[in-house]
Amino acid sequence: MKTGNGISLRMTGDLINARSEYRDRACRRQRILILTLAVSITLLLASCSRGALIEKAQAEWDAGNYASAAELYEQYLKEHPQGDKAQFARFRAATVCHRNLKQFDRAIQHYIHLIEDYPKSPESYQARLRLAECYAAVQKRRESISEYESVLPITPDEKEKRRIRLQIADLYYDMNDLGQAVAEYQKVTVNTPYDELAERAFLRIGGIRLLRDEFEEAVPAYQAVAQNTTDATIRRLANFGVADCYERTFQFDQAIKTLERTEPDPKAPNYIQQRIAAVRDQQRQRNLTTPSNPGWPGKK
Repeated sequence: MKTGNGISLRMTGDLINARSEYRDRACRRQRILILTLAVSITLLLASCSRGALIEKAQAEWDAGNYASAAELYEQYLKEHPQGDKAQFARFRAATVCHRNLKQFDRAIQHYIHLIEDYPKSPESYQARLRLAECYAAVQKRRESISEYESVLPITPDEKEKRRIRLQIADLYYDMNDLGQAVAEYQKVTVNTPYDELAERAFLRIGGIRLLRDEFEEAVPAYQAVAQNTTDATIRRLANFGVADCYERTFQFDQAIKTLERTEPDPKAPNYIQQRIAAVRDQQRQRNLTTPSNPGWPGKK
């Protein structure tokens, strides 16, 4: 009987231990489940918080509250620098600082971060162009030229390449590097049909050549505009440029012919006749004092 009782007691103890282990395992599973649930809830709340920041920033932008929108995008980037919306927030922050707030230095930093952190981003190309615009806006023209030059090789559209080249030329012009400006403007006009980009470039070339007393080179640029533009005001200005070149080189008859075929400005209908009279008077004065020897400087 004692032996039987001993066995019974051992079996009872084993059963108790088994039940205890089962309860322990159940408790551990419950704790793991609770912890997992807590982590999931935390992540969900964090995700909702991130999403709420982006949504609020967009709402502020839509309402025209640009300063608030920029701050909210920047808050998102500060709190979630590696967040799933970080790239989106960076581009939006750059855009609102650039386009809406005109805070170009602030926008520059965002564009640089976007380009460096997300080099394969679909917005990377546009970010480089906008970075160049911002550099130009804060008078950092060399940096602007560098950014424009960096996107030219990856610009597939030829007209867009010419537009970028025109921006580069304008920057050299603003820097008073007129020789390089002319070289860049000429790249816009070579081997291409006349269009609005060529028109701007030819006018600039003519103006620079005239400013530098390079009259023979200025005339073809102005004539290209006068013969091709559909805008009466621009055609008139181009003809005035041609007339200036002829007048400055004492080719008074050519200057008068150019003025005579120029359309009058409705706002100043008598100007051309007054200009012609002034040229003829200058011609008479010169004939009285100097033997007539009209023509381009340095040429017989």
